[in-house]
Amino acid sequence: MLKQNYISLTSTIIFFVVIIGLCVLSLNWADFKKIYEVKEVNIYGATFFDQSIIEEKSNYMMSNNIFNSDLRNYKDEILNFDHIIDCKISRKFPTTIDITIYEREPIALINSDELIILDSEGVCLPVEYCDLSLPILTNFKSNPELYPKGSTTTSTNVLNSVALIRYTKDNYSMIYDEISEFVFNENSEYEIILKNGKTRIILGIKNLQDKIKYLSSFQETLKEEKNIEDFKYIDLRYSKQIIVKEA
Repeated sequence: MLKQNYISLTSTIIFFVVIIGLCVLSLNWADFKKIYEVKEVNIYGATFFDQSIIEEKSNYMMSNNIFNSDLRNYKDEILNFDHIIDCKISRKFPTTIDITIYEREPIALINSDELIILDSEGVCLPVEYCDLSLPILTNFKSNPELYPKGSTTTSTNVLNSVALIRYTKDNYSMIYDEISEFVFNENSEYEIILKNGKTRIILGIKNLQDKIKYLSSFQETLKEEKNIEDFKYIDLRYSKQIIVKEA
């Protein structure tokens, strides 16, 4: 009985040793034939920012064995970029790696010691990876300590402005696309200057989202006869009134 158990145990051990040996030989053969050599890296999700910096990171994966690629390390390196919220990296056997990035959404620019992008949550980002045309926040405090790279601005006034710009982009994209500057004027009121360089829209300081709604409604009533760009200024500071002056 003991002899039979010993033979059975020995046979089992030999079986597993043979299986492991075959697996190792198979992997070595595949490595020799470069069957699992990374030949393609796909990048998805680069909508707002230049993806070349991600490509530079991904180039290190090329020609490596797909099993040996340290995907965790690559992910951590990509997440070091301030404009990346999250990143997923996966293997697609036998020779492809897919990288999906989730970017912060750039919403406006502000000039401190240098030009800074603000995302939809007020996070401060570098401009070198983005060449989008964005509204510029004008006449706001420019102290560098208010705009820490990779973190949310500490300026409440700027955060409020970003929230309004985001609301405009999400709900009235045609208006957002025409904004050149978002101004905090000498009377502590908010203004919009359009890209035509001549139309000034005065919002005031209260009920700003409602003012954007009124502006959109006013644009609708003009229909094909005129556009908001045809006016020198549009004053929305007064309740239930829109005061305009033609250019």
